[in-house]
Amino acid sequence: MSSSVLGFGCSAVMGRVGRKASLAALAAAYDAGIKLYDTARSYGYGESEGVLGEFLRGRRESVVISTKFGILPTRTSRLKRALMPAVRGLLKLTPGARRMMQKQIAAQFSAGNFSVAALRQSLEASLRALRTDYVDLLFLHEPPVSVMQQEDLFAALERVVAEGKVRRFGIASEPAVVEAAVASGMRTIQFPCNVFELGMAQRLEAGGDIVVIANHPFGGGGRIAESKALLTALSQEQSAPAWLREKLRVVDDEALADVVLNMITRDTGIQVVVPSMLQVKHVRANVAAIERSRFSSGELHWLREAIGRTRPPHGSEIAL
Repeated sequence: MSSSVLGFGCSAVMGRVGRKASLAALAAAYDAGIKLYDTARSYGYGESEGVLGEFLRGRRESVVISTKFGILPTRTSRLKRALMPAVRGLLKLTPGARRMMQKQIAAQFSAGNFSVAALRQSLEASLRALRTDYVDLLFLHEPPVSVMQQEDLFAALERVVAEGKVRRFGIASEPAVVEAAVASGMRTIQFPCNVFELGMAQRLEAGGDIVVIANHPFGGGGRIAESKALLTALSQEQSAPAWLREKLRVVDDEALADVVLNMITRDTGIQVVVPSMLQVKHVRANVAAIERSRFSSGELHWLREAIGRTRPPHGSEIAL
């Protein structure tokens, strides 16, 4: 089905969303035909993989599991875990309160764990939590560019592939780091792509055995309102086709999902986009956006070009 280009981002599982809501959203995604589930050791304060593994019991062979290593959650006390429902409530408050809470949350993680020992320990922990003996994709999670010089780490990654514990490994980071990784020969990549960061989508050329996944399609950090404002402004340009102006006359949640998800995946080198879908209604809306888009390829091309004029692509040209 066409929604195969839509994956399920698990960053909110056991983070912004509790266990019951997480399992309901995962079930809705699976029933809708979504095949790829993207998680990480650090997601959900270290609990996201466990909930995903619980849900996928008996379903493992019909899905693709993507996880990451390099950012580890610090050990949380029983009291902190008990307070998580209250923390989730605070994240729904004003942007100022949300930013303050996110800074506190960031302090709960240990980044930059890219030694061979850290790889082995993290992978084994992921396999246990996910209740599987292999993962399809394993990403280095937001590494520095210098990680590409760690020959021992990449030799260890090749070994876990040879052992059958990982099918493919790659880099999940910001565009500049990903471009450096591609230049070094990396063929599996993940990066943010949204109306504020469309550069990679505009430059990618699909080819060979490249695996390309886009995350944060709605901008992250509460930028949905900004995304809607940008699309509204573009639709009012005199050069905008009349039928496009009509379709974007009201940029609501439905129109935003339709434009953003299809602008990222249609006629680009990006194969899968993995939004965080916090509720069942989000899953259904995003699947509908992919399967029943109101926008033609020409209209999406016009929007990409218009965004490129207002927000020049980052970095140099790359061909994959």
